[in-house]
Amino acid sequence: MKRGNKSYALRAVVGSAVIVFATLGSSLAANIGIANSNNGSEFGQGVFTIKACDTWIQLNLVAGATGQYGAPAGLSALTGVSIQGLMPSQCRSTKFKFQALDSSGKVLPLYRTDKTDALCSSKPFCTTKNSETDLILAISATGVVSLYNPDSYQQLSYNSTSGNYTFSFIQPGQLAQTISTLTVQSSEA
Repeated sequence: MKRGNKSYALRAVVGSAVIVFATLGSSLAANIGIANSNNGSEFGQGVFTIKACDTWIQLNLVAGATGQYGAPAGLSALTGVSIQGLMPSQCRSTKFKFQALDSSGKVLPLYRTDKTDALCSSKPFCTTKNSETDLILAISATGVVSLYNPDSYQQLSYNSTSGNYTFSFIQPGQLAQTISTLTVQSSEA
């Protein structure tokens, strides 16, 4: 092989490796596992790099008291998701869609919309007509943060002391321990 061909082959391999690592890095930044399948559930947090804003956020599960909202004794319903580190001024005109997945990768209903006091994890007929799988946060062109398509079953609050935004569910749809992965997708608002 001539010297020119070796140089070209080396550049092609290095270039391909850079593309593969960049693609994997962006995928991993958008999905984070929060459960440890060997040791039960960990109510930990996930840190996401938001490429649309060149910033990061941290997501935390908010679990209710044990035995409430249709959860069995000793277990907690997922009553919300807390977002730390969101900088609206850097994310103007952006929409974020948050979803929760179980250990098999199935998108889970986060809250119910049918006034039934039972979790979707205990009722097999929890469909999109009576539950919601997406939490969507919108940031306007002026930096105002709000729920996208709000309804009476979810709320968004802001704590000015901590700088955290919190989605709260009026009627939770899942046990906190069933959430294995959170995903974040961004798009133009």
